[in-house]
Amino acid sequence: MDQIDAAHSRLEEIPVDSIDRNPENPRIVFRPTELEDLLASIHRFGVQVPISVYEEGDRYVLIDGERRWRCSVKLNRKTIPALIQKKPDSLTNLLLMFNIHALREQWDLLTIALKLPRVILLLTEQLGRTPNERELASETGQPRAVIRRSKLLMELPDHYKQQILTELNKPKRQQRLTEDFFIEMERSLKTVDRAMPGLIVHKDKVRDVLINKYTGGVISNITHFRNLSKIARAERVEADRGAARLALKKVFEPNKYSIERAFQDSVSVAYSERDIVSRINGLMGQLESLDTRELDPEIRRALERLFNRLSKILGHQR
Repeated sequence: MDQIDAAHSRLEEIPVDSIDRNPENPRIVFRPTELEDLLASIHRFGVQVPISVYEEGDRYVLIDGERRWRCSVKLNRKTIPALIQKKPDSLTNLLLMFNIHALREQWDLLTIALKLPRVILLLTEQLGRTPNERELASETGQPRAVIRRSKLLMELPDHYKQQILTELNKPKRQQRLTEDFFIEMERSLKTVDRAMPGLIVHKDKVRDVLINKYTGGVISNITHFRNLSKIARAERVEADRGAARLALKKVFEPNKYSIERAFQDSVSVAYSERDIVSRINGLMGQLESLDTRELDPEIRRALERLFNRLSKILGHQR
């Protein structure tokens, strides 16, 4: 990313009402509670850190410091200290704001998701190809995991993005359909699509069913969505693919059938068996390195209990 040359900037007191919000700024949610401390500080001490702007005709456009500017507007301050910089090109303007905030508080993921298409478009024009995930992370200053999660939100239809935005404007404790909810749901639906093509015909209808089941308490935790992925990958644990497909189909219909019930009805036993085999193999590896000449009494007792239990199990199998 090209950097703005700070050596050619100048510090001035500029009129608060001559400043416009940057249309490229990804941040769209400014919660009142987040501004209270800053508002009190500016009321008492003034703006101690200058905002950054560039000139646009006879006005200024924000690069950094929107919260300080918003507080100054609310306090009816006439001027604000500003570092006036040369107008950046569109890509530099956008990436500069991403990188400024990457060093501060983490944005809501939706704010990143809404601007990612713009970042991808501008980088594609510059590179002559679509940037990969690593390049997006490098250019925006965001971790790859954040880019990956944000892309799941980016691909949502607009009315679901609006649902998330409505939730983000609520106090944290009142938020229900959070970014994490949609990320878990979308990740699981992508897995179902890959593992069982054609099962989901109308994805929005399925989304709406799952949303209603979550808000209605049929799905009690967003982590349950991960079991949808396990059901879809039934063949990995040699479970009945047909039974798994029927269970998923039932989950995706408007009823009281939960993800946990579907998991129990289809693949729970198979995953438990795989877990047991994995644990036994791990235990066998530990036992092979055990010095049997001087066994700790506690280990001996534990091995005896294990031996007795295995004898009963294997005896029943004869």
